[in-house]
Amino acid sequence: MNLKRPHWLAGLAMLPLLYAVRKLRNDPQFGAKPSAILARNVRSSSGWRRGSFRNLERTPIQEDLGSLLGDLYGYLKSKHTQPTVPLPVAPNKASAFPEVDQDHLTWYGHSTVRLETGGKTILFDPMLGDWVAPIPFLGHRFPYENYQPLEDFGEIDLIVYSHDHYDHLDFDTLMALKDRTRAFLVPLGVGAHLRAWGISEEKITEIDWWESVELTGCRFTATPARHFSGRSPATRNKTLWCGYAIDTRYHRLYFGGDSGYGSHFRTIGQRLGKFDLTMLDSGQYHARWKNIHMQPEEALRAHQDLGGRALLPIHWGAFSLSNHPWFDPAERIIKADQDECVLSPMVGQRFAVNAEDCKSRWWQEVVQRPSIYDAAKA
Repeated sequence: MNLKRPHWLAGLAMLPLLYAVRKLRNDPQFGAKPSAILARNVRSSSGWRRGSFRNLERTPIQEDLGSLLGDLYGYLKSKHTQPTVPLPVAPNKASAFPEVDQDHLTWYGHSTVRLETGGKTILFDPMLGDWVAPIPFLGHRFPYENYQPLEDFGEIDLIVYSHDHYDHLDFDTLMALKDRTRAFLVPLGVGAHLRAWGISEEKITEIDWWESVELTGCRFTATPARHFSGRSPATRNKTLWCGYAIDTRYHRLYFGGDSGYGSHFRTIGQRLGKFDLTMLDSGQYHARWKNIHMQPEEALRAHQDLGGRALLPIHWGAFSLSNHPWFDPAERIIKADQDECVLSPMVGQRFAVNAEDCKSRWWQEVVQRPSIYDAAKA
């Protein structure tokens, strides 16, 4: 892995030109065109209003030039946004034949989670590539000591996507996994991207908020989230975003995707809770994005609203997409965790859903290790 610090200024300066070149070349990264998305039944959704999908609550996002320049200045001044040594990765303990009498989870950094249940393998938002944008220079994956997650997977029974942003629906990962994946579950409109990338119609299930479907022996219910969507300006909010309540044979789980804090969590808890384990967005936060991404303390509040027992923080540990220290999400949520409900597995660590001992502080050891930059000066 390349351990050089990201060149934010050079990357941002080249972004418009490289974006335009890729668009002119019809790069497949951008996914389906608006006409293909709108050709289906997206307009029938309760979340569709005035030509696009909308959040249940008013969700302003500051996107003026001054705010964007302020972000750039903040990035340039920020410290510790990238690990200076490779992050440890847990040895792979997954079985080639998943156990049929227990649920296991594996976190691969950011929001990528594997669920093994009833002998089936399910992936949530598999983003296993190196870049979180269609243009290189921005959002490079953190260095890991031994990161080869694609080798963990044999046949995959189901891939579940929460929305179509690049750090959740990754084109390169999908291309690597599509021929060994039996089925896909996505919110309304996202299926158009998969069809554009060669996924057959019969493999794709699209659902709206509050709709349920039985797949791989589990019941999935799509739930509202407070976010947005789009892989280009033309497809902004033309596809739906969601979380999922998952009923396995043994547990009730919740995967939140990306979401700002809002009243929808309490509604979900009242309608579908309680949950044995929740997986909630708790990293890559910024004051400007407070309505579409949660602060760590808000993730704990959402967990309580959902009636959760254990909480697996996601959306951290893989990329620097904001200006906070890379380890800040873990430190803050552990500090605020008065109920001791937060789990903190290493990247690649497989653990049982009802595990009580998955609470190491591995990132603290990483922060204390001498950096490669210090070693180079010695």
